[in-house]
Amino acid sequence: MDDHNPMAGLIRVFVRHPTAANLLMVVMILLGVFGMMRLNTQFFPTIEIPIIRVSVIWPGASAGDVEINILDSLEPELRFLDGVDEVTSIARDGSGVISLEFNDDANMQKALSDVQQAVNRVTTLPIDARTPVISQAAFYDRVARLGIAGPFSEATVKSYAKKIRDGLLARGIDRVTLSGARKEEIWINIREVELRRLNIGENDIIEAIRRNIRDEPSGTLKGAVEMQLRLSSNRKTAEEIGEIEVKSTASGEKIFLKDIARVEAKFDRTGNIGLFRGKPAVELTVYRSLSSDTLKTMKLFEDYIAEIKPTLPPNLDVLAYDIRGKFVKQRLGILVNNGLQGLVLVLIILFLFLNARIAFWVALGIPVALMATLLVMWLSGQTINMVSMFALIMMIGIIVDDAIVVGEHTAARQEMGDSRPIAAERGATRMLLPVLAATLTTQAAFMPIFLIRDRIGDIMSAVPLVVTAVLIASIVECFLILPGHLRHGFGKPKPPGRIRRRVRKWAIAGRLQPSVVRRGCCCRFWQRP
Repeated sequence: MDDHNPMAGLIRVFVRHPTAANLLMVVMILLGVFGMMRLNTQFFPTIEIPIIRVSVIWPGASAGDVEINILDSLEPELRFLDGVDEVTSIARDGSGVISLEFNDDANMQKALSDVQQAVNRVTTLPIDARTPVISQAAFYDRVARLGIAGPFSEATVKSYAKKIRDGLLARGIDRVTLSGARKEEIWINIREVELRRLNIGENDIIEAIRRNIRDEPSGTLKGAVEMQLRLSSNRKTAEEIGEIEVKSTASGEKIFLKDIARVEAKFDRTGNIGLFRGKPAVELTVYRSLSSDTLKTMKLFEDYIAEIKPTLPPNLDVLAYDIRGKFVKQRLGILVNNGLQGLVLVLIILFLFLNARIAFWVALGIPVALMATLLVMWLSGQTINMVSMFALIMMIGIIVDDAIVVGEHTAARQEMGDSRPIAAERGATRMLLPVLAATLTTQAAFMPIFLIRDRIGDIMSAVPLVVTAVLIASIVECFLILPGHLRHGFGKPKPPGRIRRRVRKWAIAGRLQPSVVRRGCCCRFWQRP
């Protein structure tokens, strides 16, 4: 035994101290429960999207005009900002969007400020174009979808969808979007004969409507009390717009818009129409934000739908589907089942080859190491998601692998005549370097995943992070906790079991000598001298 090895000295302390191993085990379990309660459960790992969008609306302009007059003016100022990796521009009728994707290590606060300054330097935008809107892409993870359909008008189905959306948002869900619901528009059909009779033009009508639908600040009135002025004439419905005065005659007669035109609410003809079995339908998509939990959001969603369904018409179909929280629950179930199956198999195999006490303490290392793994995951900013749970399922074997090696060698040392404390010390110290070497090779096998770039790299990076957490937890459990339990876990040395006696009899008959214990086996390999 190397007395100058700090790790060996630490193992000796935990072996000889009467309560150190148990205390560390309890602390790991409690901290693991603490970390588990704070770990977010979600479908995919959290992805930071370093994208900033600049949107400009130019009513009535064609896509070509938007490209020439807006995008071509903004792009030269934005393309060469620090940290910009890719620039994408899209021109549509009436609007244009420029997306700036930055490097993963870019400071997004500084990038947002740089984009704002670059846009302010552009002074050649069309006069009637609206002020550019600058926004940073936010991460939202889809939780579920909800379909609403029935034998009603499109406006009625949309009103029910809006009611459910507002209720979900009031319950604390971060974001809910509508699909298949066309935008509402106000259509004004002016009779040409009325324009000639009143001697007014279309531009006069447009200007009258613009004056009566504005909602904008108008400065500040200063005096003894300072007051902020605002011009508000926000007419939204077809009836309100129909009451707009377009002309007054010399006799005092007022001509309203509804007197010379047909004002009615319609839906955008170019929008997407939702249908379900031939009936009007609207789809609601429920999202969670970066800090929200998928399972908690799913619970809020399901509780609200169960509560509101009795208040809706019986012939209104409300169908929930694509609920990602169920997939997360299923994967958690697989993790728990695999852990229990591994626990049972370890107990059976170690009971056959060693004894029941070693089997118990080695198997106990599975939940202890899993709790410690969850703590390390929480401290390193990870989450419980489909990728990290896949890595946990894959690494369950590693958790028991180290403990089996240490437990088997400790039993062998006691059979050779060592006392219980000495057997536990030598069993753990002798296996320290081989297990550390195997741990480093396992770690090295997963490290190249960090080199994967782009979005797929952000998703797959959860695998090596979980592997690192598992390896750290496994080392602590099998070299600090397990030896202390093995030191107290043996009674008098017991003869080996029937299977081990047969293996040893066969080994002696073949004049085999024991070699170094291999990691991953519950009995020693043998070789001829």
